[in-house]
Amino acid sequence: MDRKKFQNMFQEMDDYLLASLCDDIELCEEIEFPVYSKYFYPPQLCKKISEMNIGGIGFVLCGLNNDCEKNMIAILPRDYPVEQLYFPVKYFKITNKSKFKELEHKHYLGTIMSLGIKRELMGDLVVEDNCCYGVVMEDVFTYLSENLTEIGRNPVEIEEITAENIPQLKYEEIVDSVSSIRLDNIVSVMINNSRGKSLELIESGEVSVNYIVEKEKNKSIKEGDIVTIRRRGKFIFERIMGENKKGKIRVVVKKFI
Repeated sequence: MDRKKFQNMFQEMDDYLLASLCDDIELCEEIEFPVYSKYFYPPQLCKKISEMNIGGIGFVLCGLNNDCEKNMIAILPRDYPVEQLYFPVKYFKITNKSKFKELEHKHYLGTIMSLGIKRELMGDLVVEDNCCYGVVMEDVFTYLSENLTEIGRNPVEIEEITAENIPQLKYEEIVDSVSSIRLDNIVSVMINNSRGKSLELIESGEVSVNYIVEKEKNKSIKEGDIVTIRRRGKFIFERIMGENKKGKIRVVVKKFI
């Protein structure tokens, strides 16, 4: 493995996290057996690395659900059977036992981190129906089970669940017509506002494509691209439906809700 070349591909990443991943890759090359990352990695790295092969090494991701952002990474020899992987994680559900005060994502995340658990040791958190769902390292789950009894003044109960019990993210579907699939046109559809406003957001660095800030208004968007707009939400450019009678392109966009 060319360590320097690999690190240069992810210059926006935290140096410590990137060095740890490089160590894991080199260990896998040495022992020719799967190695699991010690941390959950951010989406801009996961998006790239899931499509990479380094010599005889491949990568498999494990996160909260199919639409998650943070993932643990399995580094494995290319011919190793994926079905034999065992990620050292636990899925959990935290139930708010109070009927008087609902808890938000920030309350769950803040309390967990206040217990001394670093953000990179857990994946995404999803809050639904007064419960919080998440995934952490196995040893972190043991610690949480022993120490997490309340959030704010709300009593809570934490339990281990299976990956199948994790709720999938919900979407709002948006259908509209555009003159082209340039970024500025697609952002305009996503925010339901003028192209001028979309240009303002792009030029100010508030728009990311596949988790990388994109300031090029002319960039063509592909089906499956994830567009994140600061303070506006996260979207998927789902598909192109074809042209209407006026020659405009009908597109489908999904907004995470």
